[in-house]
Amino acid sequence: MKRLPIYKVVNIIPTLLIGFLLIDFLLVNKVWADIYIYIDKKGNQHFAERKVNSDYRLLLRSETNKAPATFKNWKEKSYTNIAVPRNKTLQNKYHPIIVNAANKYHLEPEFLHAVITAESSYRRTAISSAGAKGLMQLMPVTAKRFGVDDPFDPKQSIHAGALYLKKLLREFKTKELALAAYNAGEGTVRRYKHQIPPYPETQKYVKKVLGFYWYYKDNM
Repeated sequence: MKRLPIYKVVNIIPTLLIGFLLIDFLLVNKVWADIYIYIDKKGNQHFAERKVNSDYRLLLRSETNKAPATFKNWKEKSYTNIAVPRNKTLQNKYHPIIVNAANKYHLEPEFLHAVITAESSYRRTAISSAGAKGLMQLMPVTAKRFGVDDPFDPKQSIHAGALYLKKLLREFKTKELALAAYNAGEGTVRRYKHQIPPYPETQKYVKKVLGFYWYYKDNM
């Protein structure tokens, strides 16, 4: 029986569900082939094990592909590669602060690691084009709201970001909606009646962070 290519099989089933399941499966298992994704104008996701054409972007790198990742800040609107950054030095450096904040606000360390990975890739002095700063990419108004004097201070940034996420989880109940609010704003999620806003950037951000989260759950 002839097997259909993966990007054709995916289109048979609702793409949103497959997107989450595929990322979840791939991140908790060894990946033996690069996985590429293409999102068409209607929002449908197409997956493939090779770069079918210029529209496809690398979603997950193979375990056997040792080429370095080119991770970029999501606030620069670059989603060409969501391979987990390999900078273990910085990750280990901030891990004790992350664990402390996670315990204080009853969060999972892996969840905070996932947000930091997506937000700044552990770059303490990261600044987005929108003005967000630090490891947790706090906007000035958010930093002020949570009493942050120096957004580039790892402890202040991580604890403020963790407290903010805790408040968002308390209100919106799920990680998906809390992440959407962290990205697009609480008011935006409320306006869309507690649904993930139909913004491609926010939808990609939520999937990206959850992908990192499940990876860290299995590999940290």
